[in-house]
Amino acid sequence: MSLPTTGFTDQAVALTHLGAAALVDGQHALAVSCFTRAAVLAPHRASIWHNLGEARRALGRTAGAARAYHHALRLRPAYPKAWGGLAALLQNSRRIKAAARASMRALALDPGFAEGWSVAGSILQERRAMEHLQIILHRAVRLTPDNPAAWLALAGAVAETADPAHPLNCVQRAVALSPDRSAGYVTRAGLLIRQGRLDAAQAMHDRLRRLTPLEGHAEAGDSLVATVRGDFTTAVSLARRSLALQPASPTALINLSLADHALGQTERARRGNQRAMTLNPESDAARFNLSMVLLTEGDFANGWRLYESRWRMERVAYPTHAPRWQGGDPAGRSFLLVAEQGQGDTLHFVRYAPMLAALGAQVHLMVQPSLVRLLAGLPGIASVRSLTEPPPACDACVPLLSLPLAFGTTLATIPASVPYLQASDRDRGIWKRRLAERPDGQLDGERRLKVGLVWAGSAHDDQFLAHMIDRRRSLPLAALAPLAGVPGVQFYSLQKGPPAAETRPAGLDLVDWMDEVGDFADTAALVMELDLVISVDTSVCHLAGALGRPVWMLSRSDSCWRWLRGRSDSPWYPTMRLFRQDRPGDWDPVILCVRTALEQAALERRAIQR
Repeated sequence: MSLPTTGFTDQAVALTHLGAAALVDGQHALAVSCFTRAAVLAPHRASIWHNLGEARRALGRTAGAARAYHHALRLRPAYPKAWGGLAALLQNSRRIKAAARASMRALALDPGFAEGWSVAGSILQERRAMEHLQIILHRAVRLTPDNPAAWLALAGAVAETADPAHPLNCVQRAVALSPDRSAGYVTRAGLLIRQGRLDAAQAMHDRLRRLTPLEGHAEAGDSLVATVRGDFTTAVSLARRSLALQPASPTALINLSLADHALGQTERARRGNQRAMTLNPESDAARFNLSMVLLTEGDFANGWRLYESRWRMERVAYPTHAPRWQGGDPAGRSFLLVAEQGQGDTLHFVRYAPMLAALGAQVHLMVQPSLVRLLAGLPGIASVRSLTEPPPACDACVPLLSLPLAFGTTLATIPASVPYLQASDRDRGIWKRRLAERPDGQLDGERRLKVGLVWAGSAHDDQFLAHMIDRRRSLPLAALAPLAGVPGVQFYSLQKGPPAAETRPAGLDLVDWMDEVGDFADTAALVMELDLVISVDTSVCHLAGALGRPVWMLSRSDSCWRWLRGRSDSPWYPTMRLFRQDRPGDWDPVILCVRTALEQAALERRAIQR
């Protein structure tokens, strides 16, 4: 094509216009060529160097883009667009702190610079600075209300707010602005899944299938829905169809690996997550899911390290009560160990607290209120506080589930000495007297086997994904009907919450004193006076194991990583025995195996008494 020949400046202007058009059209190589020639003709113009940086960044030429941005800033230090472009480049290069400084420089120069706010929001999202992110992104959408990407970013930032309609409304604005693009529909479907509106999510997937039938987004989404519902075979089939349409999709690989892992295909799940990480090295979901696979296989050395990705994936702020522990000798330093996740997780990993104290550290605990009284008896602990109380001043803070990594725990070095928890003698004495009598007040002379029962976990009604897992790990009390009438056994309820009110199966003699149990210290005292606890995968099985009491755990087929794969024992709890489902949702064979084992235990008790 011909260019104006009236002078270098006119040619540079023409080349700049041509490059800008090429950049908008996605012709990045042509844009680089045009801006490079324009820069030769007018090297003093900072805007040309900025445009060259944008084009090189779009083409993936990181080093060249950085040189162009820096040259633009040498020519014009107070250039917000160049600082914003440099910030985006640094973010893509994983230099997050430098990116944050560049984006703040851009906004300091021009508080109304919309792109600067978008970049700043993206960086804060990357750093999981959720307390500031919503403010930044709200500012971005006010400045650029016609930018669908800004609305989608805001939807992600407010996804965890109390108002479920807010993120959906943000997505709806993005869809209205770009109805022919799939990103808005994918985001909306994901939000619907998180809110538990699975049918609505599948309806959105149907719209996606009509809009972009060859992109595989609908199949990937339906695969995740099937996994959430516990239909893992269907999930695998749908994920494979998604991969056939988009072989290089990290999302499709992650979904397939998630379903494979649930079906026990851990080697396939490992390879799938590793492939997803190769395709997207920044995928927190792939890292976290791979950690689950590795921990299930007993590869703790790599599993614990990857498990730290949970802080980024779950958008939960790392505890900031004190600086993170960076390693080194803990002797003479004060540590705050903070509970995370559920009460069972706290009971499981609090075993590390006395170990840290034994190394010369002053150890403080912050745990769920129901555990404070029980854990106050741990040896060597300076204080135990509720998560609702102000934290003590400490040198370092460590979440409880990060302690296995800090101690370098391997399968061979699991600290499994039990009991590491104790019930008070006073509380035990109260239950000992109660249990010495029959439920009707008559003395129990035949010394029946005293068995505690827990058939359901916490429903987590406010957390949909956790709620769906609970539906798979829990069972109705009616499912325990085969245990009725086992000779020489007396059952005692250890169940809390709404499931405790379920109708008892005919013949299942179940004593329920749980209204008198106020916290885990009370439960521990009762458990210590029982012969056996039979529990689904919930906090009571951890409690019994930590107390060193015999415990039989009923495990769903897609069991938690901590129970490893294919084992009937637990290296974490020497007194635990696992009864595993062979197929998702099929509890009948499990309960029949438990009955057989219970009959044998009762026979052995009677033989000893003779």
